[in-house]
Amino acid sequence: MRVLLINPYYPISETPSPPLGLAYLASALTEAGDEVKILDLVVFPYSRAMLKTVLEKFKPQLAGLTAVTMTFDSAMAVTRDIKDLNPDIPTVMGGPHVTFRARETLSEHGELDVLVLGEGEQTIVDLCRTMDAGRDLNTVDGIVFRKDFEICTTASRDSIADLDELPDPARDLLPLGRYRALGMPISLTTSRGCPFKCIFCVGRKMVGARVRYRSPVKVVDEMEYLNSLNFHQIQGS
Repeated sequence: MRVLLINPYYPISETPSPPLGLAYLASALTEAGDEVKILDLVVFPYSRAMLKTVLEKFKPQLAGLTAVTMTFDSAMAVTRDIKDLNPDIPTVMGGPHVTFRARETLSEHGELDVLVLGEGEQTIVDLCRTMDAGRDLNTVDGIVFRKDFEICTTASRDSIADLDELPDPARDLLPLGRYRALGMPISLTTSRGCPFKCIFCVGRKMVGARVRYRSPVKVVDEMEYLNSLNFHQIQGS
């Protein structure tokens, strides 16, 4: 299955870093045998004409977008353009905003077909396999979707217990050179989950209260890999 993953625009003043979440989704999909392209609209100027070219050349069978509240309007503008250019492409969105406003979001935005709740790596792979086989989406845990005129919520999906089972994020699909040219940081993940209850943070609700750590060896290996990258290696991204 060909999957187009899209990072919507948000201001450079917010000090963005390459979209690590999409890179993890891309690596999970690639490991499952899917073909993935990431379109990062933080560092690539967006236009409808550019999107039209990407859709015509890549021919995605699914378009997935991520969004926080600040980027939701930008993400929806792209989603509307996708449906206008090719209404047959299923549109999927994940991230904190839709996780916490799932039913309202689907009710208000007919351009969206499926919402992924919480951690997405296992869910997006399961969703693609199910769509590809033409099976009922009710079998996919951790999603909200529209069926005819009804909004359906499936069973919640357990958090990923062993983070070391996740493949390394597909940073080769990200425009790292553009972030480097802007002096922006590159991030990595050492753990997921938070035992605290800060009212201003969505972390606990997105990835659970139980803290799960990656192995120190994997973290250090990733740090060494990131340190090995230099401008000449990534400037063409």
